[in-house]
Amino acid sequence: MRRLAPPGENEERLSESILAAGGTTSLAKWFYCLKGLGERGLIHRSFCLGDTRLATLIPLGHAPAEGNGHKRKTSPSFYVLSRFAYLRRDGAEMVVECPLSHSRIVLHDPRTTMLVAALAEPTAIEELASQTRDLPADAVRSFVDFLADARMVEQADADGPAGDSLEAWEFHDLLFHSRSRRGRSDAGFGATYRLADRPPPPALRDTVAKDLYPLHRPDLARLEQADPPLAFVQERRRSIRQYAEQPMTACQLGEFLYRVARVRERWQAEVQAHAGDVKINFASRPFPAGGALYELEFYLAVRACRDLEAGLYHYDPVEHGLSRVEGSADKVAELLDEAAASAGIDPSTLQVLVVLAARFERIAWKYESIAYALALKHVGVVYQTMYLAATAMGLAACALGCGDSDLFACASGNDYYVETSVGEFLLGSRRELQ
Repeated sequence: MRRLAPPGENEERLSESILAAGGTTSLAKWFYCLKGLGERGLIHRSFCLGDTRLATLIPLGHAPAEGNGHKRKTSPSFYVLSRFAYLRRDGAEMVVECPLSHSRIVLHDPRTTMLVAALAEPTAIEELASQTRDLPADAVRSFVDFLADARMVEQADADGPAGDSLEAWEFHDLLFHSRSRRGRSDAGFGATYRLADRPPPPALRDTVAKDLYPLHRPDLARLEQADPPLAFVQERRRSIRQYAEQPMTACQLGEFLYRVARVRERWQAEVQAHAGDVKINFASRPFPAGGALYELEFYLAVRACRDLEAGLYHYDPVEHGLSRVEGSADKVAELLDEAAASAGIDPSTLQVLVVLAARFERIAWKYESIAYALALKHVGVVYQTMYLAATAMGLAACALGCGDSDLFACASGNDYYVETSVGEFLLGSRRELQ
């Protein structure tokens, strides 16, 4: 075990020593122990040519149980790089990673990088060896087996890999899934406070609005008595894309935002982080949010709303008012047109588009690996909150499946990487039922 300390030991030399010391029984026990260490992600394996390390396989955690759907053919003629594999820089080294794998491979030698690139199409080992004359053919075969064991390459015929259940997954979906869940990543995970060496982002977005349009504040006590029951609202919730001729009113918009997005209370608390105890401000709102961080901001692109001019507004959840965003009117119109195209309706009929934007640093300050996944979960619970509020109020509501974050950045003047749009929701007056 001491000989496994970095930089490690040659496996054959280690086995020969154990065989000489204790015979075949000890060797069998050693291989059993080595397998157990490998399954627990405690062994790094390096592929070497003489004394030169070419690549190292680094486990990301426990090895998967057998029977997980990974099937290898016998005596393959061709290998091809998995369409899920990707090459990136990690510090001063190149690494190959793949969401199918429970490990990453660090490439220490440019020749291995060339081999990975050569596997972009189904290629025979002999052809690979001829393309990399600096490496012996048996070394090329061993390296490809090294990649195959890590599920970085697939065994394929000359026409490419055979189809399977992975056809349903796109590259970015499977990568996002694997990196925001436990099991296939060794990155920091959860509430690591990885950015705690810098001041925590504020609980609420700084506002510099000179003129704030005050919104109607409904009587919550009256709503608690007069609102339809939750079961009634849930059963009647629908995505509605057609609106009444008379647009919704600013009073209705104010009640909607008060129900959905206002700040109910604020407080300060001390949290324990790796940089020491840090004071952070919090603000509670009607919908749930991970760590009570509430990174989502509400913007409204208005085309038609009685008593409110058309344009782009930011919602102030403390003062319960709207501040005009001095952006490009043409870009705001494009935002509304793009939302109409997403919903498949006439853009001239749109009334209000709610855009949810994430202040990403607010949530990434505490959470690692799952920050963006949490932001999307928050978008989902806000959608449901907006649906229920709109249904209870008799408004027409419809969540959209996509939006243009670059277009929103242009319309709002926001930095794409500081506060970016992550969700869109249509709102308007509801036609009377016939």
